[in-house]
Amino acid sequence: MASLRRRRQSPSPLPQILLVVAVVLVAGGVGWYWYQSRDEPEPPPAAPADPAEAAPDPEEDPDVPPLELPELSASDEFVRTVVARLSEHPQLAEWLANDELIHRFVLVVVDLAGGSNPAANVEFMVPSEDFSVRESDGRLYIAPESHARFNLLAATFASLDTEGTVQLYRQLRPLIVEAYEELGIPDYTFDELLEMAIRNLLAVDVPDEPIEVVAHEEFYDFQDPEMEARGGAEKALHRMGPENTRLVQAKLRELARELGIQP
Repeated sequence: MASLRRRRQSPSPLPQILLVVAVVLVAGGVGWYWYQSRDEPEPPPAAPADPAEAAPDPEEDPDVPPLELPELSASDEFVRTVVARLSEHPQLAEWLANDELIHRFVLVVVDLAGGSNPAANVEFMVPSEDFSVRESDGRLYIAPESHARFNLLAATFASLDTEGTVQLYRQLRPLIVEAYEELGIPDYTFDELLEMAIRNLLAVDVPDEPIEVVAHEEFYDFQDPEMEARGGAEKALHRMGPENTRLVQAKLRELARELGIQP
């Protein structure tokens, strides 16, 4: 299966990661953050609490300030406004100019949870520069310039306010769950898939040494058959390069902790 184009690289799932965190993590972790960090005094208990009710589900925490949400079909402008506050990086606002943001986010999470490439849902994040290689001793390797195409993506993602992202995720969660339920996926809740997606990305171990590729007529494949056989999301992180991958994973770990997910 071809993974790297010679002239024009196919859309990378990495950008989806950024949108997922900018919109997905924004839509579900809020509850956990507000429940754990509120500092107002708690009222005295009126009666002994049932142990099963002693720790309310963050998703139902009454202390999470609700937002007056629009209809899902008319939510784009609202989402642009609230998500844009998570970072001052100008690139985030450009990405948010696209439509169906909640639906895109849900589809990205579903794909990433399954290890698939969600590129079709975030085609606007694909780098405009060509994929490039360098030759050494008759072998081809991904060039540093090719990794550098993802510097902007990684920097934008890393610039997100962690606590604010998690908070907003909880507040937007009703819209996210509505969009997810439209897909009719059995067996898994959206929260379960979100955790799977985050774990999949954090599990990727990108080598520091240059990655060898093999040229075909129109594409480049990874020379290592095991690496080439891996999922689209993992291969996208390999294309980003070790420095950008570490930057993205560091922010994902912060977000995971705020969500109560153990990496």
